[in-house]
Amino acid sequence: MAISAVKGPGRQTILSLLAAPLLFGQQTTPPVAPKPADQGTEISSAWDQVIATTVPHIAPDPALAADPSGKAKSSSGDFLQHFFFESRSSYERYQTNFTGNPTTSGVIDAPVTGTFNPAGIPSPSAFQPGANRVEEFIDFGTRGYGSDRINTHVALRYRQDLTKVDTGSPAENIIETQSGNKLYELLDASVEINSKPGDGILAGSSLLFGRINVYGAELASFDGASVTVDKPRWNLTLFGGRRFTFFADPVQRAIGGANLTFKIDPTMSVEVQTLWYLKGSNRIAFRKRIHDRWLTSSYLRAYGGSPIDFSASVLYSSRTGRDSFRAGFFQKLTNNDYSYDYTTGATNVASSANQLLRLYLGPINKYTQFNVEAHRQFLPNLRGGAAIAVRHLDDKNDTTPFETSFRDYKFNGQYFPWSKIETFFEYHQRSSDRLSPLGATTLDGLTGTGETAVKDLTGEIRRAFGEGRFSLSGGVYYRRISMQDTFYYEQNLHQSGVLGSAWVRLDRRTRVYFDYSLDNDFYLFSPDLKNSQVFRLGVNWKY
Repeated sequence: MAISAVKGPGRQTILSLLAAPLLFGQQTTPPVAPKPADQGTEISSAWDQVIATTVPHIAPDPALAADPSGKAKSSSGDFLQHFFFESRSSYERYQTNFTGNPTTSGVIDAPVTGTFNPAGIPSPSAFQPGANRVEEFIDFGTRGYGSDRINTHVALRYRQDLTKVDTGSPAENIIETQSGNKLYELLDASVEINSKPGDGILAGSSLLFGRINVYGAELASFDGASVTVDKPRWNLTLFGGRRFTFFADPVQRAIGGANLTFKIDPTMSVEVQTLWYLKGSNRIAFRKRIHDRWLTSSYLRAYGGSPIDFSASVLYSSRTGRDSFRAGFFQKLTNNDYSYDYTTGATNVASSANQLLRLYLGPINKYTQFNVEAHRQFLPNLRGGAAIAVRHLDDKNDTTPFETSFRDYKFNGQYFPWSKIETFFEYHQRSSDRLSPLGATTLDGLTGTGETAVKDLTGEIRRAFGEGRFSLSGGVYYRRISMQDTFYYEQNLHQSGVLGSAWVRLDRRTRVYFDYSLDNDFYLFSPDLKNSQVFRLGVNWKY
C-alpha cells in the first residue's frame, strides 16, 4: 500500500499530509478581462460567496420553465418538470508491475510457510499486481413538486472491489475495511419546507429534515432536522439529531449546534458558529468589504474551552479583473484540540469486528503560517500566477514525520496559442526543516524521518473539437525528492510519469470520459517496483 501511495501526482499520498495546499484555478477557455461596468456585479458575487451562511442557492432547473405551447400537462409530465437526476458511473483498473526482485527491506514474493526463508521475508500480498473497482453516485430530487414550498433531495454512493484485494497490497483501499469489500452510502435524504414572504412572522424561515449535512464550526452529518430563520439583519440556524457514520458504531450519537450571523450593514457581518459533540467546538468570524475591491475576513476558533486557531486574510480584485491578490495569516494557538477529526474521541463499539487500526498522526502542534498568492492577465491569451506559503513550528522539537516547518513555492501559467488549444505549466518546490535523525536511540524511532525537499515540473495541453463536443488532453510531470531516516539519506530521487484523458458529449444529457496515468519506478522501492498504471472509464448522465 505504501508503494502505490507515493505514485502519481493525482493520488492522495503521505507527502500530501506534509504539504500546505495552494490551489490555482485553471480556465478551460481563454480568459477575457471583464468590462469595467461589470465589476460591481463581479465583486458582489465574490462577496456573496464569502459571507454566504445559508443553504447555497440552486439555479432554477430549465425543466421548471413554462411550456410555451400553453397545453395542460399530465400528472407524470408535471412531475418530470420538477424532477432532477444525475448519475456518475465509473470503472477503475489499478495495475502495478514488479521486477520480481526483493524490496530494499528484503520482502520477497513467496508463500508464507511458517519456517525461515533465507531468501527474504515472504509476503505475497505485497506483490499483488492490481485491483478492479466500480463506483456509482446518484443524486436526485424535486423542486416545488406538489407545493412550491417543498424541495426534496437524495444522494447515494456505491463502491465495490470486483476482485479480491489482499491486506498489504499496493492497491489496498478503505473499501477493504468493509464486509464483502463493498460499501453502500446514503449520503443525503432530506425534505425542505420553505416559507413565503406573506407568511408573517414565519417569513424567511425554512425546515430541513431527514439525513442532512450542515456546515458550521465543523461539518455535522446526522439524521435529524435543521431550522433556519433569515431576517434582513440576522440569520439563525439551529440543528440537531443522531450522528451517522459508515466506518464505526459510536456510543456517542447525539449531535447538535447553531449558526448565527449578524448583518451589521451590506458590507459587514459577524458570524458565531457552534457544534456540540463530545466537546464544544466554537468559531466566531468577521467579514468586511472595503471600497468594492477588497474583501477581508478573520476568525477565532475554540475547542473544549481552549482557543485553538486564529486566521486573517485579505482578497483584492482589480477593477479590470486582470489582477487578483490574496494574503493570509494563520496561527495554531494550542494543541488542545483533536487530531485531524473531531469524532476520533467517540467510543467505537464495533472495534472488535474491524481489527484494522487507524493511522495515528499525533497532535497538531503550535505553528505560524503565512501565505501569499497573486495572478495577472498579461495578454488576452496568457495568464500567470504565483503562490508562497511559509510555516514555522513554534518549537522545532515538535517536528514529526507528518509535521514540520517548511517553505512552499508555486509558479504557474496558462497560455492559449491557438483557438481551442490550452496549455498549462507549473513549477512547485518545497523545502522542509527536518531534525537530524542521528540522535535516534531505537531502531523504530521516527525522529527526523521524512522528505526534506520536493521539486515538481508539470505540463499539460488540451484541445477541444466539434464545437466543444469532444476534448483530448495529455501531460507529463517530473519530480525530484530528497528523503531521510535513521538508516538512509536519499538525495534527488527521480520520478516521472505521463497522463492523458478524453471526454465526449454524446448529447445534452450524456458524457463519457476516459483517464489514464503511468508512473515509472520510484527509486526508494527499487528493485521490486517497475511501474504503476491507473485506467478509469466513466459515464455521466443528467436529466
